[in-house]
Amino acid sequence: MSWFKKQLSRVDDVLFDYPKAKRGLDWAWKFFITAISCFVFAWGFRAFINPSLNCAIHWTMESRGVTLEAATEIVNAAGVTHLVSGGASGVSQALVKFINIFGDLRAIEASVISILYFILNVPLIILAWFKISKQFTIFTLINVALVSIFNYIIPDEWVYNIINIYDDMIARCIFGGITTGIASGLAMMINTSAGGTDVLSFYVAEKKSTGAGHFSFFINGCVIMANVLFGIIAHVANPVVNPQASSEIIRYALYTLIYLFVSTNVLDLLNIKNKKQQLQIFTSNETIPQILIHAFPHSATIVEAKGAYTGQRRLMIVMVVSKNEVNKATQIVKKADPLAFVTVTNLHQVYGRFYIRPIE
Repeated sequence: MSWFKKQLSRVDDVLFDYPKAKRGLDWAWKFFITAISCFVFAWGFRAFINPSLNCAIHWTMESRGVTLEAATEIVNAAGVTHLVSGGASGVSQALVKFINIFGDLRAIEASVISILYFILNVPLIILAWFKISKQFTIFTLINVALVSIFNYIIPDEWVYNIINIYDDMIARCIFGGITTGIASGLAMMINTSAGGTDVLSFYVAEKKSTGAGHFSFFINGCVIMANVLFGIIAHVANPVVNPQASSEIIRYALYTLIYLFVSTNVLDLLNIKNKKQQLQIFTSNETIPQILIHAFPHSATIVEAKGAYTGQRRLMIVMVVSKNEVNKATQIVKKADPLAFVTVTNLHQVYGRFYIRPIE
């Protein structure tokens, strides 16, 4: 890993005098990570969250050992089991269920959900463009487009020939949460998002200087509750149009909460940008404070101390840095004073002026 970092540092030094080439490579790298993020999400969505009829039929053939015709009859009779969606698509589903209380949108439901999904994303994209960054917005749009493309072009064979946990809803929730969390985490690691409510979560996390996962869970939790509420009311008021029983609506909503819990925890595990850690550095080298504040956009506090064993004068330097800056800080300290003693403490929240590099 150290060799790899040295090579990256050398490449960065070479590209310092070629800003256009550096920017081009940066965009190419972001596009590559975005493509991986989109593929992971699209495949996980097809395999665990919203499987197709064809996948459900082949999984039923494999697990029950029946013919294609028998499996088709079984799946058509029972229907394909989907988890409730979160985000902007989940809001669209909730609005359609609300409208179905008074009418019947079944014939045009897919089209209405697509239109509502687009309408709901417009203010989020405007928010991203004016309040986060233009590059963030562009790559978010690329992410949304690539997810749509991958959802369309990934063959069903790539799904049902690889995994079959269709009848195990807990496993589907866990693995669906893992793939969704990885997809969103990869996007946020390069300062972009997967679109929808991820934009809102990213914006709030940047403003509050904290992780995005629990904001995402809260927003999507509200979406799930709206789906449950409108679904139950629609079943009671218009059971012909909304045949799914209230118990089934609640059951799948609870499964979806498991999925959201896993995905948001994976997201927070990968997205370390807004996580803070406190360094306590004990040293006799009085130049280290100046070295640190020149290497980072953060200041530090110096406390006069004395070694209990040696009785010699020491400095205790207290500094708060982002989690992705810790390794660099400790390497600088070790290089300046190999005998320095450093402790690292996780912080839940930081209040006051803490500089975070703005999104490009």
